[in-house]
Parts: sequence; structure tokens; C-alpha cells
Amino acid sequence: MSLDQDADDWFVRMRGPDAADVRAQFEEWRSVPAHAQAYERRVRSFDTMMFLASTGTVRKRNLDIAKPWVLRTAFRKYAAAAIGLMLMGSLVLIVVQRSFGVPQSFSRLEVSSFEEAPRHVSLPDGSKLILDRGSRVQISYDNKQRRLRLLVGRARFSVAHDRARPFIVEAGAGRVIAHGTLFDVELTQSAVRIALLQGAVEVRDASGGNGRKRLDLRAGQRTAIEGGSVVKPTSIAAADTQWPNDMLVLYGVEIGEAVAVFNRTAPSPILCELRSSQPLRVTGAFRRSDPESFARQLAATFGFRVEKREDGSFAIVDGSRTGT
Repeated sequence: MSLDQDADDWFVRMRGPDAADVRAQFEEWRSVPAHAQAYERRVRSFDTMMFLASTGTVRKRNLDIAKPWVLRTAFRKYAAAAIGLMLMGSLVLIVVQRSFGVPQSFSRLEVSSFEEAPRHVSLPDGSKLILDRGSRVQISYDNKQRRLRLLVGRARFSVAHDRARPFIVEAGAGRVIAHGTLFDVELTQSAVRIALLQGAVEVRDASGGNGRKRLDLRAGQRTAIEGGSVVKPTSIAAADTQWPNDMLVLYGVEIGEAVAVFNRTAPSPILCELRSSQPLRVTGAFRRSDPESFARQLAATFGFRVEKREDGSFAIVDGSRTGT
């Protein structure tokens, strides 16, 4: 079986009913860089086809008279993926236009990130998204605006310039308006958090509270919308900008905060169950995809031990003996 066929097979299996059972095998296969690249190509190609499926042109297409130039190769390649989606109650039938151009206008589409974290999504106008683990974003483009809503989690938005169509991201009661810039938005239970890495954006609060309703954010600043107000901006912490990368680099970060930062993208949670109130600071580079290694490195550095729990989490606890 070829590498592309392997990638197709894993693409279907990770969206099927046995995904949880084969996840360990999948992660082992994807740990090879060439395999990871092939799998990412499948994900991105399927995203593009989903964009096409959400357009009026495709929805109105008369499939009975569809020309034979429809991409048979693409059909064969993703027929298995379609079958996998049928198992979950949804099937998209797609006809690719001769021009192969991705339309600039489409009705609502939802993208999410589950086993792929972070997940990269290319939008038809040249903008790009990076979705954190467990995140979901709704996307709707028309001739007047590019509107996205963060439903769950966190995402990074790299916005292509388009003066005629503002790029609007909504999350909770917050709204970010941009034209060409790079920023993060995170939706938590109590707040909407925005961090601006490049360019400039306008942040608005629509909660109906009595606080500040609008703020022009500058590159290197972060703010939040909470309690009915846009809070005063502060400087972005370096650790907060690294989440799309597998390597997390920490410089003198308090251990509790280090664990909290790691957990925001960790496939399995780390618990910090220490009785000591002594200030401990973490410096080093850690792989976000390997929570056990992170926990054990911290434990070894400070003389603690690690307990692996039945739910898959790793607890850092007092004691010098290394746990299992």
C-alpha cells in the first residue's frame, strides 16, 4: 500500500466508530514526518472539498447531467472518506468545477479540530486558521464581509488583505474586526481573550454591560472581554504565542503556571498536586504532544514523582521516588 493510500485509510478510520481504539496506532504511524505530511495533505484537501460543497453552485448542480470531466481521481481518493462520514450521519456529495477555483462566497461552514492539534485550515481568500485541540469555528463568506464565529476553544487567524470585505471574528459577546493581521482568540467560560501578534484590530463588546465597549488593539498587546467590558490591554507573554508549535519553550515560569500553559494544548492533562508553597520556576523546551515526558522532566528537576491515573492524566506529587 502506498503512503497516500495509508493516509487515506487513516483519514477514514480516525473519523469512524473505532477512532478511539486505534488512536495509539495512528499516533505511532503519524510520528514519522513523511506520514504526518501525507495525512495533513488529506485533511487540507478534504477541507477544500467541503468549502466547495457549501457553495450555491455545487448545491444547485444537476448531478444527472454532470460532465465526465468531474475528477474521477479525487472521487476515488475520497470515496472512502465519504463512507466514513456516512457512518456518522453526514455525507457530502461534491462536484469539482472545471476551473478548480475555490469560490469566494459560501454559506455557513463549520470546521473543527479533534485528533489533529493544531489543525491548519486554508480559506479561499488566502486567509488561514490554526485551530487548537477541541476547537470549532463557523465560517461564512459573502460579497460584503468575511464572518467567522469561534464556538469552542482557541484559534489563530492570519487575515489576507481585502479592503472591500472586513474580516470579523465573533466569540461569545466579543467581536474582532480586522483587514490584514495576525491574532489569537480564545473563548473560555468567563471571558473572551484576544492577543494581537501583527497589525491592528478593533475589539468590541456586545454583552450589554456598562464598561468599555471598544478598543483599538496594537501588535504585541492582549485584552479580554469579561464582566461586560473590554479590559485594559497588557503585553503578550511569550508563552502565550507558542501554542501552534509542538515545542513549548519556558523561561523562568512558575511551575503551576507552566502546567497550566502546557495543559491548554495537551492531549492528556497534567495535574500539579504539590503541598509545598516554595516558588519553583521552570526553564526548558518541551513537546506538547508528549505530556508524560513533560511531567517526568518537571518531577526529576524538582525531586517530585509522577503518578499515572486511570483517566490518562499524569499527576506531579510530592516525593523523590519516580512513579509509574
